[in-house]
Amino acid sequence: MTLDEARTLLDLELKATRKEIKAAYRRAARQWHPDRAPDGQEERYRVRMQQINAAYQRLVQFIEAYRYDLVETAAEEDLQKWWQDRFYTGVWSPPPPKDQDREDE
Repeated sequence: MTLDEARTLLDLELKATRKEIKAAYRRAARQWHPDRAPDGQEERYRVRMQQINAAYQRLVQFIEAYRYDLVETAAEEDLQKWWQDRFYTGVWSPPPPKDQDREDE
């Protein structure tokens, strides 16, 4: 199961906290638990609950394997470099430097 499938199955946005994932799992489990199945639909609910369990396990596995940078960045971000890395392709000129004095002031 892919992360996108798991996220869709639990009805989560692109970004979610561990708490939101757990709440989404519990919501889905309350709705699809086989004990709550109407007569004749027990098998459908059982299969759906297995999918929900797999989706939750996949998301938790991803969160546990994610590695964080454990350093504080005290330096101010260079906005000129940020813009160039993302948008500067030679077609448009880069934005004016941050320290440049504006003459219209």
